[in-house]
Amino acid sequence: MPKAPSIEQLLQNGSAEWNRLRKAGKVPTEHTGATFAQLFSANTDLSGLGLVGSEWERCDLSKVNFRDTDLSNAYFHGGRLQDCDFRGANLEGATFEKLKLLRCDFTGAKGLEEADFEDVDMDRVVGLDGEEAPPPPPPPVQGITAFTREQRDKVMGPGSLLGPSMPELPAESELPPFKPQDNPGQLFFRALKRLGAPPLWVLDVPGLRPLLPARLPPGSSLETLYREAVKTRLENKKPSADPGAVERAQRSLRLGSKDSHLAAMYLREVGVVPDFRFSAAKVLKDALREELKVDDNTASVDPRTTGALLELRLPHEVVEHTHEVRRRLAATQLYTALLEAGFNADNNWEEALESADAAMELAQLAVGEDRQALLEGFQVFSALPEEARLRRLAYLAESLGHLELIGRLPEGMEPAWLTGAETRECHDREMTYVQSLRAEDIPTKVPALGKAELGVPEGEVPEDSDEDLFVHLRCDVCGKEKLIVQSPGEE
Repeated sequence: MPKAPSIEQLLQNGSAEWNRLRKAGKVPTEHTGATFAQLFSANTDLSGLGLVGSEWERCDLSKVNFRDTDLSNAYFHGGRLQDCDFRGANLEGATFEKLKLLRCDFTGAKGLEEADFEDVDMDRVVGLDGEEAPPPPPPPVQGITAFTREQRDKVMGPGSLLGPSMPELPAESELPPFKPQDNPGQLFFRALKRLGAPPLWVLDVPGLRPLLPARLPPGSSLETLYREAVKTRLENKKPSADPGAVERAQRSLRLGSKDSHLAAMYLREVGVVPDFRFSAAKVLKDALREELKVDDNTASVDPRTTGALLELRLPHEVVEHTHEVRRRLAATQLYTALLEAGFNADNNWEEALESADAAMELAQLAVGEDRQALLEGFQVFSALPEEARLRRLAYLAESLGHLELIGRLPEGMEPAWLTGAETRECHDREMTYVQSLRAEDIPTKVPALGKAELGVPEGEVPEDSDEDLFVHLRCDVCGKEKLIVQSPGEE
């Protein structure tokens, strides 16, 4: 018959598992002589146990319940005890040495006169009749959880997947911060500083105000020219337009080429109005759909594609993808915060998840109640190189911002039924969108145009058009105007 796991092993697996077994009555109450080395634990219920002669070496304990526990002759050395409850505990012969006690409660503890407190830093400790509390320390680390120092070293050490780019370990008595409440921009900025020299792709996410590369490689592609223009703008200079590049970009939009997204973004950066937008709609939407087909809950979405859709005012069939991008960003943000704090899919990250409301909200948005999907996504994400993980976070954050703005565009900005160039072009360019109108708006807003384009007498409403949408277009060269009608269900 296999030997039952010891209390030391159970606590290293996390307080959630221990508390569950304790509540079910599946663990013994007597643990005399138990030894705990470098243990991080939070919200653990150790009340009423027999821990006579137990040793606690450099342990960091938060909100641990020792109420009515027999800790006689126990030895606490090094580490920190924060918000721990020792009320009614037996401390006869116990030793607390070279550690910090923060907001712990010893009210009603037995054997205090026989306990030894040597070189102990006490802050707002009650029940000991001790010295006056010093000024409050900085706020405690967020998301504290059961997590042994060995586990952290495996994740954050030189041989780990995170590599040497992770920050130096904090002081031994401190836990790495878990900050799922920080927005993607904050996580991105901290990780980018650790990464060293900023990669070129950071220029694709100007909305996150990234650290800038020192120099860019020479080149004449639209991607290179776009990134150069972004870098110039972020340096508070005005990008200049290259006439040849502008002509190439306009032609790319006119033909609906694969680099239409780069063309639209380059024109935006240099302040040139695109002559065409509908002709690039299909290739841009197809590119977005292809990225969203990837079965990975942190798969990236190119912000230059979503940025082009926003710049060209092409909301039709795009806004429906906002939720999926938001879901992917939530998963990526959560995983990034966990990895930043030193957790990975092989240790008790779920306890960290449950220690912060913000983390639970991100998990709910990412996968709902499917914890297995959350774990599988974390395993995939953790195995990626750090730069690849950071790129996913930044790209998804920038893309979501674009999609949310696209969702605010007026109805009819992009008539879904326009297919032939003859319906939308004049003087070798697409006509400019002016406004969207309902039938009742025609007599008051465009009576003459309604008569010319629709044959409706001025002052009258088009018949049988209550649900139709009328799109008003105008040529910027000659001033010619059109009214194009869409009926419900027409594509």
